[in-house]
Amino acid sequence: MAGKDRRGYDPEYLKFVECFNRGDYEEAQEQLTALWREQPSNRFYKGLIQLSGACQHWESASLFWAEDLFATAHNLLAPYAPRHMGVDVEDLLAALRRWNAAVRAAREGDEPGKLPALQIRLELGG
Repeated sequence: MAGKDRRGYDPEYLKFVECFNRGDYEEAQEQLTALWREQPSNRFYKGLIQLSGACQHWESASLFWAEDLFATAHNLLAPYAPRHMGVDVEDLLAALRRWNAAVRAAREGDEPGKLPALQIRLELGG
């Protein structure tokens, strides 16, 4: 693995954010999984990986697994609020609650409504 950038971020973490934000959830998972395997106690990375999985399941209409993984991601990321590694975790948690509610509604046969795309806003300022 390459060294960290000047802000202390691993290149794989930055690549994860880039892939996630363009909707390439499988590639995002691959980027972060390699890094997480080196740091298996990093529950922040695990939460982000779960989030990618939730998005993949949402896209493939696997609603049970999408709901489960959105909830798991929320629980893993919650201890890192309000901010961690350049991410406004509080904002991300609010988005996860909205998405989880939408998935639950879809599972119950209701129209989930239009939701904004999930994005991980990474503050890149030094």
